[in-house]
Amino acid sequence: MKEGCPLPPSCTEWMTHQIDETEKWHFALLDRQHAFNELMSKEPKPPKKPTNEHNPITFDTSEKPKQEFEVMDEDEDYALSLL
Repeated sequence: MKEGCPLPPSCTEWMTHQIDETEKWHFALLDRQHAFNELMSKEPKPPKKPTNEHNPITFDTSEKPKQEFEVMDEDEDYALSLL
């Protein structure tokens, strides 16, 4: 890393899995992270993409009829034997 180079903020997961020795790195790099955030705030935002929020897509699908199953005598006898 070059001296004074802006750095993005560290990942929140890193903070939960860090070791004691690396804790001081976070505080040592705060000024560089602040510089990064300032640069990003000056960056132009990309245009918002159009959405179909006010004109949603709907599907006209018919509901499938429920199937009836025929219970065979031998299956019924077997099922009753399990009780």
